[in-house]
Amino acid sequence: MILLHNNQEIKFYVDTEFDIRYLSPVQRFVQWKLESNKWDDYNEFYHASKLIEQLKTHNDVWFDSHLLFKEDKIIGVLFIVGGKISQLEKKFSIGKEDETLLLKYFHIVEKGNGYGSLWLKSVIMPYYREKGFKQIYLNSSHKDSFPFYSRLGIKISEYRQESDNRLNKRDGSSFLIKLEE
Repeated sequence: MILLHNNQEIKFYVDTEFDIRYLSPVQRFVQWKLESNKWDDYNEFYHASKLIEQLKTHNDVWFDSHLLFKEDKIIGVLFIVGGKISQLEKKFSIGKEDETLLLKYFHIVEKGNGYGSLWLKSVIMPYYREKGFKQIYLNSSHKDSFPFYSRLGIKISEYRQESDNRLNKRDGSSFLIKLEE
């Protein structure tokens, strides 16, 4: 694990290896949905762990685990996926894979503190820009996050998917974040 940025009480790390503990912010989000009566029949923890296992089977795909720590506790996670990513993404077409990344499962336990903006703008985007990447795509079915992603990039498509038990239709949007300054 490599420290990328330290900002007072929070630290931002990247790890090229994966540890199941990294999904704890995702699990806490699912627990919050249950306890807050916000259950929408979609288990992000299940889908994130399934994605990680799928990524491990592709020799031509790599992923980085990005972690946000506060007081030595993981309070945020996001995954950046690179390589032959067109085989993973069917909602839109990807042009130059060698310049393009996917952002997957961006979760922060402590919301509303500006950690997400700081993380993406001051850590993630510069880190991958320096590595020569030009753009990051992401999908989200969390409507509350759409304005945030629209400030960082542009909405490029919309999609609809069924919830886990087919109880609900989930409306989502795909976004493109340009890394050029």
